[in-house]
Amino acid sequence: MKNFLKKLFALMIVLTVVLSLVACGNSSKHETVKPDKDPKKIVQDKNYTKDLTKDKKVKDGQVYIQNNTVVCVMIIKDDVKEADAKELLNKYAKELKKSYKDMPVNAQAVLKGKNIGNVVLK
Repeated sequence: MKNFLKKLFALMIVLTVVLSLVACGNSSKHETVKPDKDPKKIVQDKNYTKDLTKDKKVKDGQVYIQNNTVVCVMIIKDDVKEADAKELLNKYAKELKKSYKDMPVNAQAVLKGKNIGNVVLK
């Protein structure tokens, strides 16, 4: 009986630790930026902008909030294939939607001076 109680107690401790780690986990990569009270004012998400510009396929870009919409604009490097650029566009749009669940996301990609994609997630 003593052995059974020890095992039961150990199991309860393990479950408590696992559940607390899961409950405290954050599903999004960054803290979300709150929109300004003035809907016309642009508020940049510096963390996502930094990640976006660090990507090897991206020449430049920005993530910001305006009119309660998350906007992601990326300028793709000229040596990247259009299919890869569209895949990257979809990746960032979905990632932003996970972080900003209550706001629409509008992501755009430009390759060689031409808009190659526009993803809108409501």
